[in-house]
Amino acid sequence: MKLVTVIPGMNVGGAEVVAASLSVAAHRAGHDVLLASAPGFRVAGVTAAGVAHVPIPLDSRRPGDLARSVLRLRRALGRSAPDLVHAHNPKAALAARLAFGRAAPIVTTLHGVPAGELATAVRILRWASDRVVAVSPFVADQLAEHGYPTGRTDVVENAIEPLPSYPRDVARDELGVGADEVVGLCLARLVDQKRHDLLVQAWAGLPQHALLLVVGEGATRPRIEDAVTRLGLGDTVRLLGERTDVARLLAAADLLVLPTDWEGLPISLLEAMGAGVPVVVSRVGGVIETLGTALRLVEPGSVDSLAAAIGELVGDEELRAELGRRGRTLVADRFAPHRMQAGYHELYDTLVGQRHRAPLRTGVRS
Repeated sequence: MKLVTVIPGMNVGGAEVVAASLSVAAHRAGHDVLLASAPGFRVAGVTAAGVAHVPIPLDSRRPGDLARSVLRLRRALGRSAPDLVHAHNPKAALAARLAFGRAAPIVTTLHGVPAGELATAVRILRWASDRVVAVSPFVADQLAEHGYPTGRTDVVENAIEPLPSYPRDVARDELGVGADEVVGLCLARLVDQKRHDLLVQAWAGLPQHALLLVVGEGATRPRIEDAVTRLGLGDTVRLLGERTDVARLLAAADLLVLPTDWEGLPISLLEAMGAGVPVVVSRVGGVIETLGTALRLVEPGSVDSLAAAIGELVGDEELRAELGRRGRTLVADRFAPHRMQAGYHELYDTLVGQRHRAPLRTGVRS
């Protein structure tokens, strides 16, 4: 099978983790895989595993870059159409359909979009995608509510590859963390959705030995920096910018916090839980239904609820350990990579089999 994966970028982010994992798995199963995206640090790992990469400027908001992405996709394939295109999120599906027309079936994974953009996303997907994969039942329900045909929707939950082990004492020493400090970690783009503003306000009421590491970049960084200064949190809140050393960060952390307004199924939460790090997260769809029993849930938009939950975990090592055990067990039981890969490859087989009347053998465990 000739498979083309299209995704806007390959830097930090859950969609990027999934795209990399599936592309490498398909290549190892014997398929000819091409990944098209803007450059990013994850490209090196994918190409090292044998997956071909073509750079396209799809992470840009300039209209002309969409057209350039379409042209580069066409040139990369020449006269031969792929057997299947796997797009990640609506913009990638749009670029793929414009590039390949109806010459190849397109499956799109919807990792999650803001509620205000769902109607537009569904309009794009109805035209551009033959099937849509929702990463959680909540996302599937959102698609149905906005008119995407349920008969063309599948649910395949995200999964994670185990992170490399990293010694806790080494990680904390390298990050400059004191032995008695309780470390909270937030791995999220600095955008309105993730509500770092609430997190900084909540941190202002915590004990001095509670240290917050904020990892990510984005448009809200100036506001967050101002809030840290205004609240006098320069010694207890550190903005580390964009990082690629997730295993080190989680090894140093005592808890992970995500006070988000909405989510599909966040990879950062799965990675934390898989590493045995307890998680505090907003009670939002996509989280409640799939991860709720292994998390400490807080009310969305509530500083008081967030501060109370974080404060309890900061002060209770046994509770942190118990939540960490629950999370690790849930990820091992439900979110192993072979489950996700098998779900997608079954769908690949169906779509290509319908086109060519011949099933594929992927070699992926079911």
